[in-house]
Amino acid sequence: MLAICLPDDDPLDALAKHCIVARDLVDEAGTTVMRRLVDLLLFEIGVAIAERDQPEHHPGFSRLAS
Repeated sequence: MLAICLPDDDPLDALAKHCIVARDLVDEAGTTVMRRLVDLLLFEIGVAIAERDQPEHHPGFSRLAS
């Protein structure tokens, strides 16, 4: 299991890829506490990605354009 991250990957996207791989490893050899922690981290990364992708974070985007 290897997370392939390209140099131009967004840092949050790269972090998510690595955490998904870590989650698989935790499922194989970790504890339930480790699983909850990695799931919480993935959740927080998802929140950060959602906030990053909000329209108000994109200059020039108009809600009226849709």
